[in-house]
Amino acid sequence: MALGVRCLRLLHPALCTYRATLTRPVSEISMKPVGGRRHDHRQYLAYPVVPVRQFATKKAKGSLDHITVVTADGKLALNHIGQISMKSPQLILVNMASFPECTAAAIKAIRESGMNLNPEVEGTLIRVPIPKVTREHREMLVKLAKQNTNKAKENLRKVRTNAMNKLKKSKDKTSEDTIRLIEKQISQMADDTVAELDRHLAAKTKELLG
Repeated sequence: MALGVRCLRLLHPALCTYRATLTRPVSEISMKPVGGRRHDHRQYLAYPVVPVRQFATKKAKGSLDHITVVTADGKLALNHIGQISMKSPQLILVNMASFPECTAAAIKAIRESGMNLNPEVEGTLIRVPIPKVTREHREMLVKLAKQNTNKAKENLRKVRTNAMNKLKKSKDKTSEDTIRLIEKQISQMADDTVAELDRHLAAKTKELLG
């Protein structure tokens, strides 16, 4: 029984951490899934990086804050090495005067952010025109949101499978009743997460397409 409780304590934070990440609004879920260590449950986690704003239709200067720039000192947030300001609703400025050597890397990061942005540079000043949000662009965002949600579900299935496999290894030391209880709780957490992902996707689709 004690081993079963310890097993549940091990699996519960992993699934809850994963669930908390995936049930963010779709607009805050990155398109790039990664594996990683979190709360010492590396074997169970494979969740998207957050946040990213490419599913949003109202861009502002904060939309660029999350962008990660690869520099000689490692990966840094764009707003840590550049001063971001709004010139107009159609133009964002990024002043790289404090870190001029990172200007080229910042431009590359903005272009590869998945936000459909085409920055221009004037010395250490990066001009980022904001593209008009068309119906076609909204439909593309919905498609990406669906792809991201499906990828999250696939990763969640892997989390559930890994958790169940871990549990099976304890069957010779844990009662069958405890095993069944933990299996039920793991399945319930996974099912609840899938349902919540679907709700967020439906809400985001309605937001984008009306």
